[in-house]
Amino acid sequence: MRGVCIAILSSMMLLGCHGKSSLEQEPHLASTLKDVKFEHEPGIMEQYRIGAFTIGGWVNQTQGSHFQPVQPQHEQAALVYLYRPDSKWNRQEIVASSLFLNSERIPSLLNNHYYWVELPAGRYRLSSSRPLGINHFQKPKYLDFTVEAGQSYFLKYDEENLTTRHAMSGPLILMPDAVGRNEIAFTEMKSASYNFVAENQQNGKMRRSAQKIKRTKYDPSTDVQLVKPFKLWNPLTW
Repeated sequence: MRGVCIAILSSMMLLGCHGKSSLEQEPHLASTLKDVKFEHEPGIMEQYRIGAFTIGGWVNQTQGSHFQPVQPQHEQAALVYLYRPDSKWNRQEIVASSLFLNSERIPSLLNNHYYWVELPAGRYRLSSSRPLGINHFQKPKYLDFTVEAGQSYFLKYDEENLTTRHAMSGPLILMPDAVGRNEIAFTEMKSASYNFVAENQQNGKMRRSAQKIKRTKYDPSTDVQLVKPFKLWNPLTW
């Protein structure tokens, strides 16, 4: 009986040591973003602000490379792809809605546009507000979401979705993985992406602000062009 007790205690000690080493190997990643009080809605400071604005797809017809999945720079980080499909409504937009992640401005989504953000595991708030010039005064629509390490997520901006128009999240929709992958495949990278993980995994140094990841240079020759096949006219079909 004594030997059995000793064996059980030894096993528990080994398990405890293994758990401790696992925690040491995978520390919680820090973010360069501000903390958010999720129990409260966006306050006055987030509703009334002055800042830059982005011209919409009616004028800004930037082209970019078609969607390509990426690998996070930190193996414990999560990737969130933000995208906005092509539509007549989106093409006619004059001023794009501003987007804020934990109150930090990130690129607006234009027509047929995608980019990504890299985040430590945790909970975040994405909000949108359409400005009038440099003035923001519209009550922001917002979406609180949670990401896990090593996972990918697809977040869609859709003003034409009637079911969410009056919802708290408005045009911001967290899509199922299969649907998101299918829809984003047709979009183009028209802006930089951002890494909000504070730790640089390559050298262990900490960064205070987000890392801007420039978009790849667009090369029209790499685009796939569908050409209608040539077909001889058959007079018998007249």
